[in-house]
Amino acid sequence: MSSWSHWYASPLPTLPNVKHLELIVQPDVPFALYHLASFLKASPSLQTLVLKLAFGRWEPWEPMKVRKGPERPHHNLKVVEIVGYCGRINAVEHVIYFIENVVALEKLVIDPVMRWSYHPTGMDRRIEDVKEEEEARDHAMHQLKQMVPSTVQFVCL
Repeated sequence: MSSWSHWYASPLPTLPNVKHLELIVQPDVPFALYHLASFLKASPSLQTLVLKLAFGRWEPWEPMKVRKGPERPHHNLKVVEIVGYCGRINAVEHVIYFIENVVALEKLVIDPVMRWSYHPTGMDRRIEDVKEEEEARDHAMHQLKQMVPSTVQFVCL
């Protein structure tokens, strides 16, 4: 980790009893993976993580460059659910981060629907949103699935 990235990864208190965590993150912002790595480091007993990706409607910064997060193995996390997944490189790099750093990973769930931002009935979802979700599902099944080790159950909703 460079000294530049230390600026963006502020220390968190240790959360030794947290076993389930739900976070809304903006993967398009610089050093998003460093922030996520800080949360994982602060939660050593974490077993289930629901990561809700909140993308802006703007184009992502550095769209062609994959940023690699810090190498920080997590030994207890078993289930990772990524909600709001889309095919943007920033979403893919988050998935790759979990595959490479979560030692005990048993199940990876990809859900392209941003469920927390819609009415429970889904009546306020636009046709464009539904099309983007279908494209994200297709991307996950054709691109992500092949990256996931055979020891990890891959689920795409």
